Amino acid sequence: MQRVALLMLAFCGAAAFAQTTNLPIPVDADAFRDEAAAQYRKILAGLSARGKLDDDEVLLGRVRRVAASLIIAATEIRAETSAWSWEVHVTSDVSKGTFCMAGGKLLIGGALVGRLGLNDGELAMLLGHEIAHAVAGHRREVARDGMEADAAQEIRQAEMAVRQENEADEIGMRLAYRAGWPASSLVSFYEKLSAEESPGTFNSSHPSAASRAVTARVLAQKLGTQAR
Repeated sequence: MQRVALLMLAFCGAAAFAQTTNLPIPVDADAFRDEAAAQYRKILAGLSARGKLDDDEVLLGRVRRVAASLIIAATEIRAETSAWSWEVHVTSDVSKGTFCMAGGKLLIGGALVGRLGLNDGELAMLLGHEIAHAVAGHRREVARDGMEADAAQEIRQAEMAVRQENEADEIGMRLAYRAGWPASSLVSFYEKLSAEESPGTFNSSHPSAASRAVTARVLAQKLGTQAR
């Protein structure tokens, strides 16, 4: 079960955008994508059996339209993603978050989108963040290293998870901006996330939503001076 959990890139700026064009391709990438695809199929089958898969046609249409521009942007920074068998689905199951598994397997939880009242630009930031995890090959190191239950390793894993969240925030925002979404709407996604976060909330695998909003504002200013 731990191995399965690590395959899922759940939602809840480190690397420069230029550097993402040279992201390393792990030697076991094909096997990892195959394993992720198999797990994705199981998740979809379970949702479908309960009538919870793609059960909001309006949201599904929105998500697929927004995702299409982000997928194009992803191929521009990592060419191999053009060969991925991208899939985009939605679910009303409140127990499912939003994630993008290896190989471009997206699932969007409608509960979060509805609760935050995301417009299309804000939705693009949510999807961009998740796509960035897959594009950057995140969570692979943890999956390979095993899950020995010692405190030192748990700390290392938490630190790695935070670094990856920060990187996905930056790469995701650059993806969304490159896809044509205004920087202001990308920042407002984090502002809505921050407004929902209860004071004193602690999550060892994610930076606080408030700190993410601050970082997003800084990056948005930089993006505003650059060509898309």
